[in-house]
Formats: sequence, structure tokens, C-alpha cells
Amino acid sequence: MLLNMTIANFKSVKSPQKISFEALKGGRMDESKVVLVNDKLRVIKTSAIIGPNGAGKSSFVRALEVVNRVVTAPDENENPLTGALAGTVFAYGVDKATPAEIEMEVLLEKGDGSEENPTVIARYRFCANKDRIYEESLVHVINGSRKNMFSRKYNEEDNTYTYRYGKSYRGEKKRLAGRILDTQSFLGMAARKGGETCMKLYSWFTDSLHLLPMGVSSATEQYIAKMLTEHPGWKEQLSNFFWAIDITDIRRVGVREDGKVVFTHVYINDKKADGYSNLFTLESLSLRRLTSLAVAFFECFTSHKTLVIDDFGMLLHPDVLCHLVEIFEACNTDSQMLVVDCNPSLLKDGLLRRDGVWFAQKDHESSTSYFSLADFKAARGKASTRERYLQGSYGALPITSEFYFVNDEKEAD
Repeated sequence: MLLNMTIANFKSVKSPQKISFEALKGGRMDESKVVLVNDKLRVIKTSAIIGPNGAGKSSFVRALEVVNRVVTAPDENENPLTGALAGTVFAYGVDKATPAEIEMEVLLEKGDGSEENPTVIARYRFCANKDRIYEESLVHVINGSRKNMFSRKYNEEDNTYTYRYGKSYRGEKKRLAGRILDTQSFLGMAARKGGETCMKLYSWFTDSLHLLPMGVSSATEQYIAKMLTEHPGWKEQLSNFFWAIDITDIRRVGVREDGKVVFTHVYINDKKADGYSNLFTLESLSLRRLTSLAVAFFECFTSHKTLVIDDFGMLLHPDVLCHLVEIFEACNTDSQMLVVDCNPSLLKDGLLRRDGVWFAQKDHESSTSYFSLADFKAARGKASTRERYLQGSYGALPITSEFYFVNDEKEAD
């Protein structure tokens, strides 16, 4: 599970900005919406970043994508930074070569806090631009005790790296470090070479972190087809999911031999009709989006996942959006979900914990800042949280102005 992440000098974020998914104590917040790790650590099950268009909400997701892409890049990719970090440094900065800084904490082992079954947290730091990695380090926090695993820092004076390893590090060291390029991740390379220490966090990137694609492209269909083929029982679950959100004309979902996803529709009052089939690519964008969300949810319900969804409410009715959160909250696994959206419907009272709601807005330098709803004292009165937000109580609202189109071509005539 992702516990927190801090980013700086990345896209619309200039100064360090941290978003935490660790539950706060007190405040009369719903304890059923957290995953209990131990007496000192509880993780929020569903969190949301809300704000106006262009406020930098997605910068947080893009930062997570960058680290994931660089760490998991295959060894033959000599410069994964080019595709991942090109154009991602602070957009309004003067020096575009200043590296982006990303630091995160990930729960590796839940444990009970005892010596025999410890709670293990990975603290990973990544500092790079599109040309090289300047700093990379991994620390394991075991039952609150900090243990250095490895660190790698670039020396500009002699164009070399200084490596340091902790006593608890397990895996290839000096020979591996000598073969890694400036643009490649030591964490990723060491894990792929069988390094025990780096494998734990690397496995979280490859097996637990799920960054759902924003669109409804062929890649989305391939993902759906793959999951339904591996889990045939999910086809019926998918039909039940559609019924739960009032889509009642889909009898079944199938996958053809060529990998195409097919929906069979039926008129609800015509029980004798065989219905008609329609390809995934010919369905409405909203149905395609809901299908990808449903399959991603099923993965979360059957294994431990960190599901990240940008533009969560895209193509969805506000009531359906809220109901999807309720469906996810009802699952009993230690999965978590982070969503990003402009829709204030997510501020419906009781839907999310106050410490699970984060706002994004830009300051006078056009730099993004993130702040939590929990920073504001819970107000009494008839007005709902959503109403207070729309009234401007929390900021993070768009500043609109009048617009008039001037037809220059007509004036020229």
C-alpha cells in the first residue's frame, strides 16, 4: 500500500508537496474506511484529489507513473528517462535541467509489529531529469527502526556515482553498480538480477500498483480481454456489476478467439429474444469506461492492489461515481484506491473520510499546492461539505471570466 508521496520540481509542482494516505486519529471519522496495519498505522482505503481543471491534480499521478516506468524499464532500455521525464520538470521554471524529486513510502509487510512478524515500510527516493539520475536511495523502516539499504548519488565534479550500502542489504553490489548507466534505476536493475532487498519494492511496482489507463483505447480492451480470459467467472460478475449501476440490458460479456470483447444485449421485456452482439469498440464510451473500472475493481477484490485512477468521473453520472466508491469500500481486501477528478460529487457527506480528501490549486507562481480537507475544522450547520466547497470555503475552485469570440477574418473582409 502507498502510504505517502512527496514531489518537487515536477510538472506544475515547484516546492515539495506531500500527500499522505495514513489515517489521522480522532475527528469522529469513519473507522470502517481504513485498513488497520497495527496500533500506530492505519491506511485510508479510498482517497481523492479534487480541484479545477489545470490545477495540477494529475501531476501527482504522472509522478507515480514516471517512477514506475523508470524502475520497471527492461535492461535493454538504455535511457528510460527520455520517455518518462522529458518535459516533466517544473513547467514555469527558468532552469529546465533542475532534476525532479520524488519520494514515497510503501508498506511492504503488514506484520503485527513483533520481531517475528515485523511491519516493514520502504522509503524510496528518486531524483532525476531526462539526462541522468542524480540520486536514488532505499531505506527500510522495520517496526519504526530505520535501516539504510542503498544510496546512489551523482558527483558532478568527477562525473561519477558514490554508492553506499547498509549492513542489511542483500544482493549484488559493486559489479552491478559498475554496469548501470546514468539513466537506469539501481533498484530495478538489482531486483531483476535477483537482489532480495530490492525485489520487495520492485514487486510492489510490478504486481500491486495499477495505474488505470485514462482512455478507452485498444490497450484497455486488451487488458479487459486478458483478465476475463484468466478469470472466466468474472464475466457473470461483470453483468451483475452493470445491474448494480442500472445498466440492465446486457445479458453477457464474452471474449472472441481474436481477443475482441463482445457484449450481448437483450431487451429486458423480451425474455425469448436472443438479443444482439456488439463489439467493445462500438459500445458507448461510458460503457467501455465502466467495464475497465469493473475489471480493475475485481482485481482489487481478489488481491492486494493500489489502484490509481485519473479522471475518475470521466463519462460517468455523479450518482454512479459515488456508488462506485461505495462498491470499492465494501471490499474486504487490503486494497486501496486513489482517484483524481474535478467532480465535487465526491465530497458527498459520508462518502470519503475528511483526511482522504485532498484539494489542488495553483498559487501566484502558477505552482500547484495540495492540502487536505482535514486541515479545515468540521463545520456545523445545514450546509453539506459539497455545498461549502462550491461556496468557496476550501478554495480549489476555478476562477472564471467572460469570453467573447472575435472574428478577425470577418473584420479583415
